[in-house]
Amino acid sequence: MVTVKRAAAGIAMAFLSYSAAASNTLSDTRSVGMGGVGVASANYLTASFHNPALATQNKRHDRFGMILPVVGARVYDGGDLHDRVDAFQDLNDLLAANPNDPALQEQWRAALLDLDNERIDGDVNVGMVIAIPNRLVSTNFFVSSHAMALLTTDIDENDLNHNQIVNSNAQGVMGGTVDIGFTFAKEFIFLDRDLSLGISPKFQQLLAYNYQDNIDTFDDDDFDFSSDYVDKSAFNADVGAAYALSRNVMLGLSAQNVFSQSLKTNISNGNQATFDVNAQYTAAVAYNHPRFTVAADVDLNSNKPFKEQAYKTQFARIGFEADAWRLAQLRLGYIHSMTDYADDLFTAGIGLKPFGKFGLDIAAIYGNEDNYGASAQLVFHF
Repeated sequence: MVTVKRAAAGIAMAFLSYSAAASNTLSDTRSVGMGGVGVASANYLTASFHNPALATQNKRHDRFGMILPVVGARVYDGGDLHDRVDAFQDLNDLLAANPNDPALQEQWRAALLDLDNERIDGDVNVGMVIAIPNRLVSTNFFVSSHAMALLTTDIDENDLNHNQIVNSNAQGVMGGTVDIGFTFAKEFIFLDRDLSLGISPKFQQLLAYNYQDNIDTFDDDDFDFSSDYVDKSAFNADVGAAYALSRNVMLGLSAQNVFSQSLKTNISNGNQATFDVNAQYTAAVAYNHPRFTVAADVDLNSNKPFKEQAYKTQFARIGFEADAWRLAQLRLGYIHSMTDYADDLFTAGIGLKPFGKFGLDIAAIYGNEDNYGASAQLVFHF
């Protein structure tokens, strides 16, 4: 008996196997440890993932930097949906063998109703960046990829009345992007303060996949991502601004994927989904002290990755980083969901730079109901 959790993981892993040579468009490990902030608090190395204007935020001694690679993953399985689907499929087999058992019929209906409007979702990210800061135009080269898998269940009331699966179904959809681009940022003087403007033009490849089947026969052995996924290429860009309100306070504003893109998936059992990549606007503020950083980011609009699904996200984030003589960093964060389709999350991370030039960052994500994730990256400064 196959599980829905395994099925959702199959979608995400299939995409990752395709795009692992690329990278991550969601976030870097430092940001993950700090609750996902970065629009006002990213450094010159991680600016391409958050706000291209911050590519100017290098120290005087920074001449070259690299992140290679950053890898992260997150999964949510609220209420052990995979176990409940397995239990229902077992009951369905028993009912097929004993169709006139009233007690079994009642158990079957209760188990089916328990699956209505449930979900499993997950993200996979891989990334890298090469940064060359300078006084003329700070420049980063980045490659990033992000895949999101969403599996939902929909129960039809007519099936409950007839003790037979006709329309109740499970659907797994996946959408992902692979970005290859450059970040260019320049610092100006505005009202006696530093104003940085940045842009990241990028080649973008979109990938999408859809699999739907009746809830009693949903099986990941039927997944055929390698031949059934669809893709298309496009041009996109991220833009941003960062303003030093004072010596320690930075304001940030970013717009990612300013050109909206859309991609229809393959057709599965007569069903098709639409993967949308729309502009995401975020405002932020950060207080940067030599020994610590406190930052807050707020999404100004929601993100709805699949047109036919109600699922959408919008977050407010807060993060903290304490620095110990640039040799080690402790990070904490909190992510508040502004929609009913995601939960609040706690994050924590550490950074280690024992030799100054080379560093390792690790971060973890935790939330209620089996919502967890992890991220790691290698960092080089010269």
